[in-house]
Amino acid sequence: MQACARALSLWFELPAVLSTQELHDRIAACEVAGIRAAIATVRRLYPDANAEGVDIAGGLAAFTGADSPLSQVYGAGRVGPVSAAEIAEITAFFESRGATPRVYVSPLADPSLSRRLAAARYAPCEFENVLASQELDAHAARDERIRIAADPEAWARASAMAFTDRDAVGDADAAIARVLVYSPGVTALEALDDGAIAATAAMDLHGDWTGLFAGATLGPYRGRGWHTALIRDRLARAFERGARFARGHAKPGSTSERNFLRCGFSVLYTRTLWERQQPQ
Repeated sequence: MQACARALSLWFELPAVLSTQELHDRIAACEVAGIRAAIATVRRLYPDANAEGVDIAGGLAAFTGADSPLSQVYGAGRVGPVSAAEIAEITAFFESRGATPRVYVSPLADPSLSRRLAAARYAPCEFENVLASQELDAHAARDERIRIAADPEAWARASAMAFTDRDAVGDADAAIARVLVYSPGVTALEALDDGAIAATAAMDLHGDWTGLFAGATLGPYRGRGWHTALIRDRLARAFERGARFARGHAKPGSTSERNFLRCGFSVLYTRTLWERQQPQ
């Protein structure tokens, strides 16, 4: 009962951030801008990956490798109805490159997007909450244990180890982390425990919006508050640079989501990742 009461208390204490179409479009635009930067970075670091981005259905179809978690469609359905021809183009874009077609669907997207995807044998495979805050200064706190990544390669390896939960990683495992740390506009941060990297995170800034992403803690250092400290530190850095709003993503019910809520974020909506199913 006490845990339930505390959860309700946290919920009602959250600042109100209304999920409007304008807000949704701004968040999507920031994300798409970040993905465009990532595509350019993949082209520079991994030219053989043949990274590409195509504007379609009001969003961006991104390809950064057949197995890359960035290879999916972002922001689709924002500008009106989506046609069957556009879904067919999305499908061909990925399948011609050996990748499984995947499309993020927001509840604020045009309803035709979900209908067309279902008709083309797509089905939901993941859910993710989109969170935002407009009270950065209230939860911002610089932490002397956190700094901008001193060695991008070391940061990439540590980030990959945290996300894969491994003691060592190869070049392929660290590829996405390398893309993040070398992408223009991204600030990579690391938390130090007795000189060793304990946790990593990243942020970007687009106008008065900051995006917080890639927060992860290495196994031996979990349960010590590093993820929350990195959220607060990034909020402080963003506020100092003129940001008024912050956005983040987290799995529903995850520790990451709980930490965002504790730092003043509100859940705006849950978006769904749709994946094309292979015929039986």
